[in-house]
Amino acid sequence: MIPIAKPIIGEEEREAVLRVLDSGMLAEGKVSRELEERFARYIGTKYATVTTNGTTALFTALDAMGIQPGDEVITTPFTFIASANTIAMLGAVPVFVDVDPDTYNIDPDLIEKAITEKTKAIMPVHIFGNPCDMKRIMEIAEDHDLLVLEDACQAHGATIDGKKVGSFGHAAAFSFYATKNMTTGEGGIVTSDDEELIEHAKMIKNHGRGKQGGYSHFRIGYNYRMMDLVSAIGLAQLERLPKIVETQQRNAAAYDKAFADVDELKPQAVISGAKSAYHVYAPRLFSDKISRDDMITFLREHDIGARSVYALPCHKQDTYLNIDKWRWASFVKYPDYSQLSLPVSEDIGQRHFQIPSHAQVTPADVERVIETVLKALGR
Repeated sequence: MIPIAKPIIGEEEREAVLRVLDSGMLAEGKVSRELEERFARYIGTKYATVTTNGTTALFTALDAMGIQPGDEVITTPFTFIASANTIAMLGAVPVFVDVDPDTYNIDPDLIEKAITEKTKAIMPVHIFGNPCDMKRIMEIAEDHDLLVLEDACQAHGATIDGKKVGSFGHAAAFSFYATKNMTTGEGGIVTSDDEELIEHAKMIKNHGRGKQGGYSHFRIGYNYRMMDLVSAIGLAQLERLPKIVETQQRNAAAYDKAFADVDELKPQAVISGAKSAYHVYAPRLFSDKISRDDMITFLREHDIGARSVYALPCHKQDTYLNIDKWRWASFVKYPDYSQLSLPVSEDIGQRHFQIPSHAQVTPADVERVIETVLKALGR
């Protein structure tokens, strides 16, 4: 079986973990500080702070930005549900706008149309590692005095004109989940050039403690700290990251070339000047001979990992169809998401399928996947 995901874990990670174990200092400390410094340098921001996972990174960043109950945050429905949930967790309102049919990313023209007097922020998601049109989004944000939080949880190493995603917005959140471009098993990090925002984030993730530490607390906070035991894996993974992204881009380029003249397949497009990190390679299927689900079944029967990722966009999930049951709904008016029609996201949800493109997929594996996809199409 060629798996859909497979992290690279080697002696470097094992030795890094053992060094922390031998030190006796397992909780968040100097190893985590080193990961923050080195990851911020890699992304191109001044500051970073680690968290327990990508979800808490998003939540912490939104909280540090000052998002309040009733505030509206514009985002995409074609994403992992944590993007929207972290908005709702603060009592704010996710405002879903549709995506571009080619890039699968939030449509900047629709962002502008969705802005109201309650809008406080935009959360673009670099879906599958593919950069959003950050130039347009930042222009819109500046024109309307809005904050921008990049959900870069899938986009470590993606760039726009050579500048890494996660360095465009007022803040960004990354995930180090087991399937991501770099992993710590679970983990996350917030990046920003705003020192005050990062200081707020540090306080939020550490029970509301101030810089001086100890047992003085200044606001309601949480325990979203990352253990040095986990950060040690992150440091080893960060060394691997450029090669991992390069390999994923090579695999994606091979798929793009093979499928270029296949009318039934439309790969995810990348905007001019950008380079996707290809956390996921997921073309859309347009065929009268085989359904998307049958394509997935066919690939699996031939020992190739395949799946749909976001078949059901956020606004179609029971979470949002039943938003009136959420605790904040007693105080905040949420839209009736059941009345929301976002046809592009819904269509991509029903057509896309993921095939293996991760860094442990070999050129021979790529050829096998291509041959099997084409065979399924009767070619």
